[in-house]
Amino acid sequence: MAGLQLVTPATSPMGPFFGLPWQQEAIHDNIYTPRKYQVELLEAAIEHNTIVCLNTGSGKTFIADVFPAVSVVQQAAAVRTHSDLQVGEYTDVKETSSWTHQRWREEIMENQVLVMTCHIFLHILRNKFLPLSKINLVVFDDCHLAITDHPYCDIMKLFEGCPGSPRILGLTASILNGKCDPSELEHKIQNLERILRSNAETATDLVVLDRYASQPREVVLDCGPYTDKSGLSSCLQAELDDALYFLSDCNFCVGREDRDPTFISKQVLGDCRAVLQVLGPWCADKAAGIMVRELQKYIKHEQEELSRKFLLFTDTILRKVHALCEEHFSPASLDLKFVTPKVLRLLEILHEYKPFERQQFESVEWYNNRNQDNYVSWSDSEDEDEDEEVEAKERPEANFPSPFTNILCGIIFVERRYTAVVLNRLIKEAGKQDPELAYISSNFITGHSIGKNQPRNKQMEVEFRKQEEVLRKFRAHETNLLIATSIVEEGVDIPKCNLVVRFDLPAEYRSYVQSKGRARAPVSNYIMLADSERTRTFEDDLTTYKAIEKILRNKCSKTVEVSEFEVEQVLDDDDVLPPYVLHSEDGGPRVTINTAIGHINRYCARLPSDPFTHLAPKCKTAERQDERFQSTLYLPINSPLRGPTMSCARLAEKAVALLCCEKLHKIGELDDHLMPVGKETVKYEEELDLHDEEETNVPGRPGSTKRRQCYPKAIPECLRDSYAVSQQTYYLYVIGMVLTTPLPDELNFRRRKLYPPEDTTRCFGILTAKPIPRVRRGPRPVTISIELQKSGFALDGAQLDLITRLHQYVFSHILRLEKPALEFKPTLADSAYCVLPLNVVGDSHILDMDFMFMEDIERSEARTGIPTTQYTKQNPFTFKLEDYQDAVIIPRYRNFDQPHRFYVADVYTDLTPLSKFPSPEYETFAEYYKTKYNLDLSNLNQPLLDVDHTSSRLNLLTPRHLNQKGKALPLSSAEKRKAKWESLQNKQILVPELCAIHPIPASLWRKAVCLPSILYRLHCLLTAEELRAQTASEAGVGAQTLPPDFRCPTLTQHMSS
Repeated sequence: MAGLQLVTPATSPMGPFFGLPWQQEAIHDNIYTPRKYQVELLEAAIEHNTIVCLNTGSGKTFIADVFPAVSVVQQAAAVRTHSDLQVGEYTDVKETSSWTHQRWREEIMENQVLVMTCHIFLHILRNKFLPLSKINLVVFDDCHLAITDHPYCDIMKLFEGCPGSPRILGLTASILNGKCDPSELEHKIQNLERILRSNAETATDLVVLDRYASQPREVVLDCGPYTDKSGLSSCLQAELDDALYFLSDCNFCVGREDRDPTFISKQVLGDCRAVLQVLGPWCADKAAGIMVRELQKYIKHEQEELSRKFLLFTDTILRKVHALCEEHFSPASLDLKFVTPKVLRLLEILHEYKPFERQQFESVEWYNNRNQDNYVSWSDSEDEDEDEEVEAKERPEANFPSPFTNILCGIIFVERRYTAVVLNRLIKEAGKQDPELAYISSNFITGHSIGKNQPRNKQMEVEFRKQEEVLRKFRAHETNLLIATSIVEEGVDIPKCNLVVRFDLPAEYRSYVQSKGRARAPVSNYIMLADSERTRTFEDDLTTYKAIEKILRNKCSKTVEVSEFEVEQVLDDDDVLPPYVLHSEDGGPRVTINTAIGHINRYCARLPSDPFTHLAPKCKTAERQDERFQSTLYLPINSPLRGPTMSCARLAEKAVALLCCEKLHKIGELDDHLMPVGKETVKYEEELDLHDEEETNVPGRPGSTKRRQCYPKAIPECLRDSYAVSQQTYYLYVIGMVLTTPLPDELNFRRRKLYPPEDTTRCFGILTAKPIPRVRRGPRPVTISIELQKSGFALDGAQLDLITRLHQYVFSHILRLEKPALEFKPTLADSAYCVLPLNVVGDSHILDMDFMFMEDIERSEARTGIPTTQYTKQNPFTFKLEDYQDAVIIPRYRNFDQPHRFYVADVYTDLTPLSKFPSPEYETFAEYYKTKYNLDLSNLNQPLLDVDHTSSRLNLLTPRHLNQKGKALPLSSAEKRKAKWESLQNKQILVPELCAIHPIPASLWRKAVCLPSILYRLHCLLTAEELRAQTASEAGVGAQTLPPDFRCPTLTQHMSS
């Protein structure tokens, strides 16, 4: 390529496979992965006086939220929001200057944080209203003002000679704002450190850290001017300029910019013009098409007539742009005459990364031995012969491309969302037309789209899911090129790239260094594309950026210069400590002192976390009295591992990492390939066909059926050792149930009668030896409450035994939760309490333990089996309606081992055993029972029972008509449901004589079915309450003990997909 020499993996002198991106994950090898810069700076501020140098809008705000700033009232609001500290704010110098010593003493006693202007602070120090020795921390916002004639200087003079001076935290953004002069930067930092008696700190992500890894080759490319031979670009520019001028000429008095009816129109047309200028007319046409589709949604939902008219105006302009483009080229195919030189230059760069076929490589020996160098193969098999090799070429590409079909791993940084979207489409079109670009699998990732009236929560959730999927594919190398806005400059875990292109030049130092830091593969290029008029000025900016980087290196506490002695040792220190070897044979997996840090970083990167959590190890190195060094390693779960003492700090850090790798492998966190055990490992092992269950025993994905993950279940303290035993006093709680949201008619398919649980007095209660705290009520169709009924009473041994037997009966026989491997030993259980029936006893109208009912259950023949009662013509069955109105019945002629239980839904007095049977096989019900079961009925005039199965569904936390994601299940039409359930064939009809009545009534049985869900939710809420109380105690947030009359608000439930 003319004017550009790129070193790609294929042209590297280290060999064609050196530095392939999937060999080099986004893992630091010689230093521990830097933690989030806010946390890093916070720790520095805790250890010593610190000046925090960060850009506006980055970490400075976070730190200010943690430490109250002595500047403006807004900071006081931030402290109140993020802590429970008492905050006083003082802004009026005239008012506070008249306050007496007593008034200031009252303010100091009442508040823990004082937020004030520098003049007020200087006043109270000079008048000794508040001695410096009584202050723990002083925070100076905009502390760079201290190097000018400012009250900060006078305040710091008062620190001289003061014993026990407070900790100082200075916050400044202006030092790194925009394009600062390097010579001024160094001078400012030195002066600030001297005046504020502090160390200037910046974050490790502001410098390219890994001094031992090769840095990317930096290239600034002059792409030349765009020649508009057709005049289309000028015509489109004029149309968009005129439209934007018209919109800017429309003046509306609005409080906020986004309430301006022209706000969206200006934003859309401005973005379209930017795409035209940066990418050319072909891309502007594609952007206009996307924007028209988005505008239709806004037009449809816009309520304000004026705003709607401006949206329609914008829609017309965009359609005009499309019409003008159609006159010059076909939108169906890419026409490179209508793109800018930047785009052409980018396509040339991508040509350089064209893959090679397998036979073009001469380094067969390196390929055969690649696994000895910790190379992770994405090809099909390592032992295939030549015939299989030929067949592999003809097979379609797998999800994970082999190194022979994909050398590129790159990012293109752009400024605007639409630029990323359209540039991705252009590259895909180019791949269709140019076979040499067909290897590119591109995607884009951006921020959120525009709009003021869209549903932000839902939109952000959908956008987040899309972005996570894009990043997943890029990490897995299913995608080899990512077009991105600044969203992936920092804070996103992606692989080390061998190509990073700044399509739009970095506007400031932070943007430059963070995008450059993505090019971390051993052979990589960092290319900045510039227009002719920007090339020279940007080269000056680049010189400035490099000078700033040099200064910041010296100011970053994590990049202290190492001595030449240490550097020499780093190059050859594998023999300092013996490696950890899994297998003694040659080429077996091993960890050496030089590779250990990389393994630790990789392990931490694979630990489960949410998108907002950045898991990284923390290593502290200390010099001992014998002038040797020792490091302590803290994993994200804060498990400290102390390593052996070494001659230098670098070796100490590596040695503790080696020790940690050995321990992680022994506890199963690293597999026998020394890879973190997780879904990525399982996925590539499946690609390598390592999951042959007959030959290997590689574990499945964590949490799957092949590899279940066990964890200690949290048990609320109030339920531990709380089982009722003799010679104690007890607490009795009522489990109250109230039907608050009846089942709607359209979901009551069988048109059954609803039975509100509050209509019957008999219910369940909890007997425990410890009090249960109040918990919130849940958002269920049935509202549950746990209320204390009585306490401080005693029970004798016989009563406790009866309660225990009844408790076991409910869960073993009614709910059938007892399994063969389970033993009923309530006094040994982690969570132990009794569930027992309650009822209004005697004339008291107060719920209490119903011992008579419990004894009746124990005496009942139908309690655990099927009664053997026999009826004859001489002793016929007598039907009593009241016996069946709230009954659970058991057929006595089938399923003797596990009898079926039915609720009686209705009594058909118009049907008898002589009525016509629904099936043509039998004439009557009596004939059916005689033929099938050889049963003779003694009473042929008894009515028949319409019954429903008792529910075996014990998880009632998700409504029956919703799936687990909360989506409504499909319903058949009302006519079909009505016809189905009115047919006698679809009903369960039983004969009373052939059924036994269970001692548990149906009203109580329905409540028993709810017990597993109620008790599960109770455990969760009690655990949450313990966490709340612990937080209140240890962090001082909220009340540790709630007042007796306190009622928690009812929980709300939001189910979404």
